[in-house]
Amino acid sequence: MNALLIGVGAAGNKAVVTAIENGTMKVEDTVIVNSTSRDFPKEYQGTKIILSATDTGCGKERSVSKTYTKKAIGEGKFNFNERMSQYTTVIIVTSVEGGTGSGATPTLAKFFNKVYTKNVHIIAFTGFEDDVRGLANTVDFFKEIDPAIIVQTISNASFLPAAGQNKMKAEELANREMAERVRVLIGKDFIDGRQNIDDTDILKLSNTSGYMTVEKKCFSKSLETREDFEKIIKNMIYNTASIKAKDPAAVRLGVIMNISPASEDAIDGSFKSLKAAYGNPFEFFSQIQWDGKTEYIAYIASGMKMPIEEVAAIYERYKEQTAKINKSGDGFFSAMESMGTLEEDSKFNMIKEVEKGMSIADFLSEDDD
Repeated sequence: MNALLIGVGAAGNKAVVTAIENGTMKVEDTVIVNSTSRDFPKEYQGTKIILSATDTGCGKERSVSKTYTKKAIGEGKFNFNERMSQYTTVIIVTSVEGGTGSGATPTLAKFFNKVYTKNVHIIAFTGFEDDVRGLANTVDFFKEIDPAIIVQTISNASFLPAAGQNKMKAEELANREMAERVRVLIGKDFIDGRQNIDDTDILKLSNTSGYMTVEKKCFSKSLETREDFEKIIKNMIYNTASIKAKDPAAVRLGVIMNISPASEDAIDGSFKSLKAAYGNPFEFFSQIQWDGKTEYIAYIASGMKMPIEEVAAIYERYKEQTAKINKSGDGFFSAMESMGTLEEDSKFNMIKEVEKGMSIADFLSEDDD
């Protein structure tokens, strides 16, 4: 699957660099976007887009970033007509707590879906949840995502224990997680195997609208028993860095096992733990292969509903924290007072027919509504 990887905001830009450095993506298949050139990684040599005409940042104000983005689209900064024909999918990686990524990404996702008729993934880094403004941006971000877009999340906070509570190291680990997930999604790790997954199956599995979880676990010692296999699967399920849905029901579920012949007898082909965790899917795919390198198990659970309850819990934490703050004179907080609690409405439905190939003028007009 050919994909264009776009990093939006400082966190997304760094994640793109990681994906290039570890060999997941070629630099020519990437773009980084920011509201100011000062935040671009110096080592990046690919396509850069500055949203702001004055090369100024937007702080953590989502509305400023969204305005910049719509103007940049209208000015043709995202005119990729010559290169988009080679891609089936656009993957946008961003943080949801900052202003640039959180504000720009929902609009860019709809733009590439509706104007260029591409399947669009968002890989969203959730933050450390220690900043009130960031919590509010997180809530607004998830409320604004179009239901035709595929979303998965990676929690920076989940990597703090492994990083010794060092936030910079936790972000680096989250970036590596992102790069490994992209490898799985685009079939970078996929080789011809002995079962029935092919490129079309990977495309279908990876491009089912809704909430998605991607997990990959490498292991250095061959599996000896079914208990070894189950232990790895359960570890992947319960220690995921994603936001967990309360009652996940995957439309499609796929597993790729890159294992040596010594591990094959330990594989339980029923995948009871996965189906118990993600539901009995409409379609299930499995693949056994061996590339002679590192053994791993990877799975994709796609087509689930957005984990609204967890997003609502973030909103409740936001309200609790803002209640302790003197908000007088702050336009941001006064605007937030009109925000209602999240409801499980059609905004988060999994399937929606979207217009294909609309003009940029029509897109911008619609987005203003």
